[in-house]
Amino acid sequence: MSKFLDDLKKAANNGEFNSDAAKKINEINELADSKIGNGSVGELEKIKAGLEKRVVDSEESKINIVSEEEALEFNTEYERKMGQFKKQDMINAQLATLIEIEDMVKASIGDMFGFVEELEEKFEKEFEGEDIMFGDLYQKIEELKMKYKNNN
Repeated sequence: MSKFLDDLKKAANNGEFNSDAAKKINEINELADSKIGNGSVGELEKIKAGLEKRVVDSEESKINIVSEEEALEFNTEYERKMGQFKKQDMINAQLATLIEIEDMVKASIGDMFGFVEELEEKFEKEFEGEDIMFGDLYQKIEELKMKYKNNN
């Protein structure tokens, strides 16, 4: 422990320095001493030996050294696979765009048929009475139904 901490501890123990900070430092020091005291030298040696064994094992582990040709082959294979991934990402992005557009078109067709149903209900009497003024509207509704009903 440093001289400052030793002096601070002595002052706290003798009651010469009676602040909360000194008491807290004293508690921390006791806790540290108890932790170190509980750990035996044998345990520390075991830990040290374990670490040294790990270092030796890692140094002895088989390291594959490849030639420049093998490295070039690996690099070429890597580049090929990365190209495939990029190509697949581009295809997936285009597919996602098409699906999104398709969903919007389906929603628009759904909205259109909802509006067609409203028109049919609103002008039911006029359509049944074959009012000439509503002929173009009726024809367009029938045309849309024929064109999009099977696709929806």
